[in-house]
Amino acid sequence: MATRRTDRSHVRDLHALCCWAVSTDEHALTAQLRVACAIARMPLGVIYRLAGNHAQKVAAFGPPDWVADLPAEAPAWRLAREDVALVPIVGRGPAAPEIALFPPTVRVAAAVSVPVVQDGRQFGAMVLVDAEPREDLDSVDPGALRTVAAQTTIHLAPPTPVRGVLRERKETLPPHIRDLAAWPLAAGAHDAVTGLPDRRMLEEPVEVALDDAERDGTGVAIAILALDRFHRIDDWLGREVGDGLLRQVAERLLDTTSERDLVGRGSGDEFVVVLTGRPRGSSALGLADRMLQVVREPFHVQGYELSLSASVGIARYPEDATDGTTLLRYAGIAMHRAKASRRRGSIECFTDELRGEVERRGDLERHLRRALGAGELLLHYQPKVSLATRRSTELEALIRWQRQDGLVSPAHFLPVAEDSELIVPIGSWVLLEASRQIAKWRAAGLPIERVSVNVSAHQFARPDFFGTVQRVLSSARLPAEHLELEVTETSLMDDVEAAVEKLRALRGLGVRVSVDDFGTGYSSLAYLQRLPVDVLKIDRAFVKDLDGEGLARQHAHALTQAITVLGKSLGLEVLAEGVETEAQLAVLDALGCHAVQGYYFSRPLPADLVPAFFGA
Repeated sequence: MATRRTDRSHVRDLHALCCWAVSTDEHALTAQLRVACAIARMPLGVIYRLAGNHAQKVAAFGPPDWVADLPAEAPAWRLAREDVALVPIVGRGPAAPEIALFPPTVRVAAAVSVPVVQDGRQFGAMVLVDAEPREDLDSVDPGALRTVAAQTTIHLAPPTPVRGVLRERKETLPPHIRDLAAWPLAAGAHDAVTGLPDRRMLEEPVEVALDDAERDGTGVAIAILALDRFHRIDDWLGREVGDGLLRQVAERLLDTTSERDLVGRGSGDEFVVVLTGRPRGSSALGLADRMLQVVREPFHVQGYELSLSASVGIARYPEDATDGTTLLRYAGIAMHRAKASRRRGSIECFTDELRGEVERRGDLERHLRRALGAGELLLHYQPKVSLATRRSTELEALIRWQRQDGLVSPAHFLPVAEDSELIVPIGSWVLLEASRQIAKWRAAGLPIERVSVNVSAHQFARPDFFGTVQRVLSSARLPAEHLELEVTETSLMDDVEAAVEKLRALRGLGVRVSVDDFGTGYSSLAYLQRLPVDVLKIDRAFVKDLDGEGLARQHAHALTQAITVLGKSLGLEVLAEGVETEAQLAVLDALGCHAVQGYYFSRPLPADLVPAFFGA
């Protein structure tokens, strides 16, 4: 494995430069700490100064044995705060990550952190701690603490801003740091829910950890842990319960990892754990398994007992990549592979096989971007047949990709489009093309009442989706009642309240809505009655076994019957897809299904063959 290509030596050089630029009066700062400790009734206080990616201890007040054990340096991300510079952080656990600054000999049960800020710029923090749990932290006067913190800026803030010092000293600095005048002293932010650093804030500490690992001959592993189906808790029990659960998960991860490791919050239900100082070649599987075990233990939040599972993806330095950005990306890819396995509690390590898959998907994504502008995408149309009349008056538009070497399966390229968010422009093109085509067919006298278009979760979630549909209908001069949108149940469950509002607006416009692939997701049936939809589509996974044998046939029959009864009881039309045999059709007809589509009646047809299907 090649050595790291990214030269991060400027971080240490800038750290030294910042130390040179700032002078400190320790005696004056200790006097300020004494006052702050009295205000908060805390026995120990420490002032840290931010210098690059480090936080330096510049003053301390408290019991001599505690003060003697305090480290001289700490990671800056433990202190850096963004958008809360004038609000003291009061609490314990992940809500006060400064607690992790203190060694085990200083048993911290509560903390108050007050950023030291001048002109909107942070130069350090005042951290006050107590070894005993405190029930009276809410009574601490934050205004008084802000006043004390403001008086420390004269000793922490340099007389000339660092970027000014850099400009003045430009010619005497090493060439590789001459252009660092805009380098921030404290980049990133803490997650508002857990108090952990967010993913952006971890980027610099990860690079420094990789520098240290290269120098020491050690390894680094990044593990991304994602909670399985966490969104259900937010939907069912509310955001406050969900946030409380995330805080408890953060606490357990902090307890499971060592002081030298970094724990941060990713997006949504994800946590990022950076494991440092490990022997090269170690897998980190042991720690990942321990993290999964602590997540499996029941949580108690606001009177609820909650059970969770999680999936973990791991990438290692130097085996998998030599820079932090790539390691984070590879760990994310491994995590998504673990989640895709549909086995709860899965762990996946990044491998050469995954690397090859990533390269192939990257190549496919590049070609797909070109295809979108080169006119290689086209639509085929599959008829939907009414079981009452055995006639078709509706079509479903299905995307195809015509490359020079033949058609590319949608199952091959649509997942890539979803991951790259190319699905949004592709989905808009499908919507417009299908609407224009049916408008032409209707103008030509074809007996086609409606065309349905699949809508991806990314596309449906966009705030401008309703406006997009309006513009498409106007551009195609198509009345809204001739358009149907097919949305998967899982995309509707991502944010039920927003989905209900959006569906109501679409139906108010006159557009029909169907729930695609019903029965394959994890939605609550209690929510289905709230969703303003018109059609339930039974997934082909159930239909294919209707003419089978034994237990598989019994299960398919029972599930199809249950979905049909459910849909009809809610006043919805029920349509089954993937019908290929007379036996399947007979079962669906006997169960009372309203309509079907599948190869038994017709394969998806190119647009130029559709008129012939309708006898034109």
